[in-house]
Amino acid sequence: MAASRTKRTLQNSKVSLILFVIQILVGFYSRKVFLEYLGDEVIGLNTTLGNILSFLNLAELGIGIAMATSLYKPIHDEDQQTICEILTVQGILYKRIAWILCLLSIPVLVGLPYIFPSTNCSIVYVYIAYIVFLSGSLFSYLWNYRQVLIQADQKNYKLMPWIHGTRYVKVIIQIILLYTNYGIWGWIFMELIGNIATVFVINHVLRKEYPWLQRSTQPASTLLSKYKDLITKTKQLFVHKIGSFVLEQTAPLIIYAFVSLSMVTYYGNYMMLIGYTVTLMNVIFEGMGASIGNLVAENNKSHTMEVFWELFTSRLWIAGIACFGLYLLIGPFISLWLSPRYLLSETSLLLLVMGMFIRITRSVVDSFKNAYQLFADVWSPIAEAGINLGGSILLGYLWGLNGILLGSNLSLILIVLVWKPYYTFRYGLKSPVRLYFMQYILHLAILLGCAWIIRTGVMNLPMEDNIYLHITILSITLLAYIVCTGMLLYISTSGMRSFSHRIIKITTHKL
Repeated sequence: MAASRTKRTLQNSKVSLILFVIQILVGFYSRKVFLEYLGDEVIGLNTTLGNILSFLNLAELGIGIAMATSLYKPIHDEDQQTICEILTVQGILYKRIAWILCLLSIPVLVGLPYIFPSTNCSIVYVYIAYIVFLSGSLFSYLWNYRQVLIQADQKNYKLMPWIHGTRYVKVIIQIILLYTNYGIWGWIFMELIGNIATVFVINHVLRKEYPWLQRSTQPASTLLSKYKDLITKTKQLFVHKIGSFVLEQTAPLIIYAFVSLSMVTYYGNYMMLIGYTVTLMNVIFEGMGASIGNLVAENNKSHTMEVFWELFTSRLWIAGIACFGLYLLIGPFISLWLSPRYLLSETSLLLLVMGMFIRITRSVVDSFKNAYQLFADVWSPIAEAGINLGGSILLGYLWGLNGILLGSNLSLILIVLVWKPYYTFRYGLKSPVRLYFMQYILHLAILLGCAWIIRTGVMNLPMEDNIYLHITILSITLLAYIVCTGMLLYISTSGMRSFSHRIIKITTHKL
C-alpha cells in the first residue's frame, strides 16, 4: 500500500510538473498580452468581480474536503456502493448551493453600477463578465463536482491534462482574438466556451475511469439521514474554510476600497508569481493529502510520525528556497516581463513573501488535521477571518497596501502557526506539541539565518547596471542558499535525513 501511494504520488507529480511548466509559459505571455490589450482597469475589474463571486460561493466551503476525506476509506475498501452514495449526497448539496448562488446574485447584479461607478468599461461588459464567471461556478456545482473522486483516488494525473489542455486552448484563442481586434468581447466569449468545454472533458474522464459510477437511487432524505455525520463535518468545515477564504479573496476588494483598481492589478501581478510558486510546491507534493488520509487509515502511529517529520522538514526547506528565490528575483523579473512601473515597495515584497511562506508550509499540518477529520474547533476560522478582515481594514486605512498585507499575516501567525499545530498534535497525532514548536523554531532559525548572511554578503558586491548579469549573480546566491540550508538541516534534523534517503531511492528506482 505504501509503495502504491508513493507511485501514484510520483505519477501525479510528474504530470503536474509538465503541466506547470506549460502553465508558466502560457500564463506569463497571456498576462502581458492581456495587460497590453485590455489594460490595468479591465484586469483589475475581472479580478474584483471574481472576488465578489467568491463571497457568494461561501456556502460551498467545506463540502469538497468533507467528501474527499470521507471517500478515503471506501476507496481503500473498493466499496463502490458507498462511493456512489457519498457523491450523490454531494450532488444534492451542490444543487441547493447552485440555487442559493443564483438568488444571491440578483442583488449583486442590481448593485454592479454602484460598485463600479467610474470604470473605463461599459456597464454592459460588467454585467456580461459577472454572468460568465457565475456560469463557471454553476457548472462546477451541477456537473463537475464528481472530480473529487479522482482526487481522493490519487488519479489526478489522468484528469489534469484534459483540464489544463482545455484551459490553454482557451487562452491561446483569447490571445488570437485580441490580436485580431475582437477586444474584450472576444475574450469574455471564450471564457464562457472554456467553462462549457471543461464540463465535457471532466465527465468524459469520469465515465472512462469509473464506468460503474452512477447516482444512487435512494431518496435524498434517506441519504442525508444515513450520512448525517458527513453533513455535520461539512458544516464544521464550512466554518473552517472561512478563514482561508477571507485570506485569499478579500485582499483585492480591500485594496480596491483603500487604494485603487489599478493597484489591484499591480498586486495581482505579484500574486500571480506567488501563485505559480505555491502551485510548484503543490506539484512537488502532489497527492500528499490523499496519501496522508490512507496513511492515517492504517493506524500506525510511529510510521505516521516519521512521515510527518519528513514532510514537515522537506516542505519548510523547499518553501524557504522558493521564498528566498522569489525575494531575490521577482523585482528584476517584473521589470523585464512588464515594466519597472509595476514594482511594489521592498516592505510590500517582504510582507508578501512572509505570507507566501506560511501558505506553503501550512499544508502539512492542514493535511494531517483533515485526515484525522479534526473540524470541531469551529471558533478558530471565525477568529482567523475576524483578525484578517479587521486587521486589514484598520491597518489598510492607516498604511494602505502594506497595512492590508500586515493584517493578513497577523491572522496567519496566530491561527495557522500557533493554534492548528497545537490542536492537531493534541487530538490527532497525540504527541507533545512542544516538539513541533521546537522544530519549527530550529528550521526557521536556519532558513532565516542563512538568508540574512547570504543576502548581506551579496549586497556588498558591486552590481552592474546589466540586469541579466544581476539576475545571474542572484541565481548563484540562491544556489548557495540551497546548499547551506540543506546541509545544516541534514545535520540537525531527522526529517531532512529521511527526505534525502527517499530522494536517493526514487532517483535510483528502488521504491
